[in-house]
Amino acid sequence: MGLDQKLREKQYDKIWQEYCGFLDLSMPQYMDIQNRLMLEQIELYSNCELGRRIMKGQKPTTVNEYRKVVPLTKYEDYADILLPKVESALPGKPMVWIETTWEGGKNPVKVAPYTEGMINCLKTYCVTIIILASSNKKGEIVLSGGENFLYGMAPLPYLTGLVPHLISSSMSVNFLPTIEEAESMSFKQRNKVGFELGIQKGIDLFFGLSSIIVKMGDSFAAGSSSGKDFSVLKNSPKMNYRLLKAWIKRKEDNNPILPKDIWKLKGLVCSGTDSATLKKKMEYYWGVKPLEIFGGTEPTCIATETWNKNGLVLFPDICFYEFIPKSEMEKNLEDPLYVPKTYLLNELLTGIEYELVISNFKGGAFARYRTGDMFKCLSLNDEEDNIQLPQFVYVDRDPRFIDIAGFTRISEVTICQAIELSKLDVTEWFAVKEFDGLKRSLLHLYVEVGSEGIRGPMTKDIIKEHLSIYFRYVDTDFSNLKSLLGIDPLKVTIIPTGTISQFYTAFGRRLRKMNPSHFDLIEVLKIAQGGNEVF
Repeated sequence: MGLDQKLREKQYDKIWQEYCGFLDLSMPQYMDIQNRLMLEQIELYSNCELGRRIMKGQKPTTVNEYRKVVPLTKYEDYADILLPKVESALPGKPMVWIETTWEGGKNPVKVAPYTEGMINCLKTYCVTIIILASSNKKGEIVLSGGENFLYGMAPLPYLTGLVPHLISSSMSVNFLPTIEEAESMSFKQRNKVGFELGIQKGIDLFFGLSSIIVKMGDSFAAGSSSGKDFSVLKNSPKMNYRLLKAWIKRKEDNNPILPKDIWKLKGLVCSGTDSATLKKKMEYYWGVKPLEIFGGTEPTCIATETWNKNGLVLFPDICFYEFIPKSEMEKNLEDPLYVPKTYLLNELLTGIEYELVISNFKGGAFARYRTGDMFKCLSLNDEEDNIQLPQFVYVDRDPRFIDIAGFTRISEVTICQAIELSKLDVTEWFAVKEFDGLKRSLLHLYVEVGSEGIRGPMTKDIIKEHLSIYFRYVDTDFSNLKSLLGIDPLKVTIIPTGTISQFYTAFGRRLRKMNPSHFDLIEVLKIAQGGNEVF
């Protein structure tokens, strides 16, 4: 029996158990699932070229042995097999290859294979997410089938492009615009058509990047003041009634019409590195508390908040999870030869930040893979809702990367390339991720200039203008931040020549180029300000 029929027959208990039952697992039950599926994956690894290489020709018989034999890995360890898509070397046959950006000009893209088992698991959890997004208490099902779903996702080959296909194969929804139309449209076209259709037919569900959801709210509020996009001829009577009420309210309050004045969403799903900072703004625009999820190309979608929308819970049967405490990660950043310790889900402490390490289940490619994503453990359980599993909040990418609005990841390599191509006389630099007054992330680049720059008209505005051009050249996603989100993501500060070398002399260690620690940043700026030339 399909989900649509279960919804028609109001078999809500069965639906909840099928899609959300994992939230009733005890920690021992959860770890049993993790260990059983990891042993199955080891068997698949042992029978393929990639697995034999990763496991150094050995075949571990326990999960602990696997963790001792297999080193922590990064994408470079897989690139020679995955980038040319050598399927014969993999532990499972891919049904689809998912793509994402890597490191700009040096390594433009990376790809990941998704097997049938991975896709089936992801398909189930797509429905789980919609159920939880539209519920406010345990066991609540408000879906009826046939909901109107605003399409706010990047199309295939990105991971989000797989989601509408999986949802539509599980339940009846009406994507606005349709999947086929959306995939042939630009981002701006998709938004425009989606809003037009939403005004005609109504919107029940919406999933998108947090930065996009907020931008769409901004754009809607700005456009509503003119009313030029509100044509009543094609609208349903119900939508015209809502429009009339919203217009009357706007005239009385002298405020713009917001999306929540037009649509009464059942559920709003968000993802992205800046979700935590934008949640209140999303709720303000759209009228419902958003449900945050977490996913990535290598791990797939692996976590969701529950009906309370107050912390991420990891799905038990998509990946095997290990966690590197932040203190261990920082030792590795200082000394690349240091091997950081990892801990399992039942070994964590609250209040600690961890880098996530994953091993794919169901024939996926990645083993003990460092995702570079940082999570903070909020609690080991939720007594109020009787959830016995840890809950997390996504913090950010690890300090080696600066993620801007979920669109682009700036690395040391990216910045070095941009500076080299610009031919600017920049002799030293370091970069910090910051947030502006609207809680939008940006890249703050501190630079020292050489003698030619000092003698010439080398101002921060000139440096910013030149580097912005080359960032857009090296990383095409960088240009999308301005054109799609209206964000100017680069800020430049010139510091006195010799500041960074003085830091090394004073502390006996080099300043990290990407996201120096909070206290190192304070110390280096003290040195810079001592020169009275920071601008």
